[in-house]
Amino acid sequence: MTIITVANQKGGVGKTTTAVTLAHGLAANQFMEVLLVDLDTQGNVSDALGIEKSAALYEWLILEKPMKEVAVNARKRLDVIRSNKMTAKLKVSLSGMDFREQVLANGLSGYQNYWDVVVIDCAPSVDVLHTAAMVAADLLIIPTRLDQFSVDGVVETLTSLDSVRRATKSRCELAGIIPTFFDRVTNESHAQLEALAKVYGKSVWPVVRQDTGCRSASRLGKTLWECEIPPAGALGGYEECLSRLVELL
Repeated sequence: MTIITVANQKGGVGKTTTAVTLAHGLAANQFMEVLLVDLDTQGNVSDALGIEKSAALYEWLILEKPMKEVAVNARKRLDVIRSNKMTAKLKVSLSGMDFREQVLANGLSGYQNYWDVVVIDCAPSVDVLHTAAMVAADLLIIPTRLDQFSVDGVVETLTSLDSVRRATKSRCELAGIIPTFFDRVTNESHAQLEALAKVYGKSVWPVVRQDTGCRSASRLGKTLWECEIPPAGALGGYEECLSRLVELL
């Protein structure tokens, strides 16, 4: 079982779209058994998949309900641990616990035979769950808009990863940086993409072009793979990113 964390400390960079698209792509196109875990109090993973939000994450990590009881099947071969506002209470509960950074790693242990891949969608903040996601993960994917604030978030997220690796036994490594909302007509997109490639080289994955179809799909509770007329720019980028990810699994 490979655990993948999707994170960027800046918001609005397409983390949930990336997590949902890659998770469903692995399930639908690669025929893998996938678990998608939502760590955000907003519960956007549920919105993106057209299912109800729930306190499943809290029930699993705090009430210690078996994962197979709280995970729901959202698509063929794709199960989800959902989140809602109770996740804020979960963070408060964890703050007083010893070894809280191990909570996700411990919760996932023993389930290696249930899923091939676990994808963890992080909130845009540095908190106990963000740290726990990096401790648990094998691979880190960082989506980023091509603007200075979001690219700064890439640097901050990698700094957090270095800190986590030094302080814990985390084996997490950077898998790739996914440039999202790429606008080929703006100089800023090209300049920031060039800057990323100069620093991170092959760790920069294919761009996902800006496409209003992504917002339409999320509003309808569909993934990009399910759209009757897929947003070509975005889906094409994610198809290439999915291929990159499969090479690492």
